Amino acid sequence: MEPATRSPIGLAVRLLARPLTVRDMEQRADAIVVLGTPLGARHGLTDVGEERVREGVRLWQRGLAPILCVSGGGPGHIDPGRPREADVMAARAGELGVPAAALRVERESLSTADNARLSAALLASEGCTRVWLVSQPFHTRRCRYWFRRVGMEALAWYDDESVEFREPRLALPWIAREYVAWARMAAIDVGRWWMR
Repeated sequence: MEPATRSPIGLAVRLLARPLTVRDMEQRADAIVVLGTPLGARHGLTDVGEERVREGVRLWQRGLAPILCVSGGGPGHIDPGRPREADVMAARAGELGVPAAALRVERESLSTADNARLSAALLASEGCTRVWLVSQPFHTRRCRYWFRRVGMEALAWYDDESVEFREPRLALPWIAREYVAWARMAAIDVGRWWMR
């Protein structure tokens, strides 16, 4: 373990993230979907965005799928004065060697549920049913949940040396927000059930 992982906060991050984290065995799929994350200063990728794109490209380079789809419009809204997350991720994937013919860009999503719905629609038009999802470890279970909910056979993947593990102080608020997202989803489902 790295020093950050052995610290009390690092151990807490690993423990709190465990129920949220899934990772599937390597296998072939029809496409790889890299989920968006808010852009940083000067409209560039943050360490989290860079990590996701690099890991998606690694899966593509290893031949686990012929298509790399980047998905993301913005965090909850699309600001007309800023580039879309997916466009910035696609440019970076191109720099890392993914040809334009292998790239698919989904620019409209504002949430994980949107990533699933809109990416599934884009990829289904090409006959894709099985997809790899690349995100942060704590986000993998919810990503897989939403993609499966829209009918995709979803597989989850993350970087073993994720920012989440290297910078545990940054990860604690992310993990807290992830638990809130799950609670919100559960409340909505209970409300729908109750209203029947």
